[in-house]
Amino acid sequence: MSRIIIFGIGRGANVASRYFADDSPHELVAYTADDEYVEPGAKFMGRTVIPFSRITEEIPPAEAEMFVPLGFQRMNALRAEKFAAARKKGYTLASYVSSRILVSGTPSFGENCFILEGNVFNYDVTIGHNVVMWSSNHVGDLSTIEDNVFISSHVVLSGEVTVGANSFVGVNATVSNYVRIGERSYIGANTLVAHDTSPDSVLVTKGTSVLEGIDSLRFLELIKS
Repeated sequence: MSRIIIFGIGRGANVASRYFADDSPHELVAYTADDEYVEPGAKFMGRTVIPFSRITEEIPPAEAEMFVPLGFQRMNALRAEKFAAARKKGYTLASYVSSRILVSGTPSFGENCFILEGNVFNYDVTIGHNVVMWSSNHVGDLSTIEDNVFISSHVVLSGEVTVGANSFVGVNATVSNYVRIGERSYIGANTLVAHDTSPDSVLVTKGTSVLEGIDSLRFLELIKS
């Protein structure tokens, strides 16, 4: 069993802590955060919070790995910066890959990945470093997810898709075969991506309109008639 330190004392750290505790061989020993967010004697979820400037003195890299469960702020740049800072201090970055994924073959996962339950990976899939995949996505054969990507839930990546570094893909998005999503692209919920996108692209789908002049009870009466 390896020991880990989690970077952060917010929602992401809370969720990651429970997944590591319930479904991994890692032992969580402490939290760390940027110094300005750490009060003297601070604790989070019952464990000590160590200022990041002192983390190597308190728990050296030879004694523990680190995990950085941040979100997609600044198109994943914040998570990438903290990932790099932990590496610079000498830490190996742990990954959490759920025991409840479905795989064909042996997908390749980088460091500091957070891969939740229900994800499906076909043959010859490559996942880069620092990738977050929430629950129940499909990744088709020969697809690649580059570094620092955040994928929400129920996303479908068809065959031979590439998701460029630092991109965000929202819930229920669908990406067609052979498409390359450019770096730092924002793909909104329910979006169909049928062609390559340039770096820094934004693709969003207009939300469903509200039917004016009718309430839900009257609507049910109409569709039954």
